Amino acid sequence: MKYHESGRRVWVLVLILGCMYAGCAGLQQNRVADVEGLLKRAGFTQMPADTPEKLAHLKSLPQHRLIHHTLNGQNRVMYADAAYCVCVYVGDEAQLRHYRNLEIQQNEDPIALMTDPDIVTGTEWSDVWGRSR
Repeated sequence: MKYHESGRRVWVLVLILGCMYAGCAGLQQNRVADVEGLLKRAGFTQMPADTPEKLAHLKSLPQHRLIHHTLNGQNRVMYADAAYCVCVYVGDEAQLRHYRNLEIQQNEDPIALMTDPDIVTGTEWSDVWGRSR
């Protein structure tokens, strides 16, 4: 009897943990969708990873972070998403400012956004993507 009861407890615990994991994954996907929606509204260009070379480069980038890089002497900002859209969003400094303003308007705690370490520097643009828009 005790073995049957403890086995049931284990299954209940596994079920609860599985639901929690699924819920966390769903929340992450919703957050990414929110960010990508704001990037589009701010004017960032969505570039799909539609070749093996682009996909390999996309996977090598920091994921779900704003990445600063320089291309032909111009500052650019990228946002890599290999999990959901399988694409890179590319914009400039003006579009980044517009994105930040949209983010502040949407967020209940704009102070937290100012200290959010989601900017990555030092990542190079790859020629597989062609010329940045």
